[in-house]
Amino acid sequence: MNIKDIVANGVIIGMSGVLLWHFLNIWRFEQYLVGEPNIIIRSLETAGLVFILLFGIGKYISDLKRETRKRDLERDGSQ
Repeated sequence: MNIKDIVANGVIIGMSGVLLWHFLNIWRFEQYLVGEPNIIIRSLETAGLVFILLFGIGKYISDLKRETRKRDLERDGSQ
């Protein structure tokens, strides 16, 4: 995994986490400072952010597993 993959995974996870926090505060305090007053659209946005967050975490884990397998194969091949 190179620095580009780490940054991309970090951006996906970070941005979705921040936006999810924002929407959860809208749900909690029921204030529409910068948000969607329509509950159906807000629900879809929140569900989409949860999906993006899970996608980012899953991609990060799969990248780590791929790097671990790659490193193990290189180590086994050199011995």
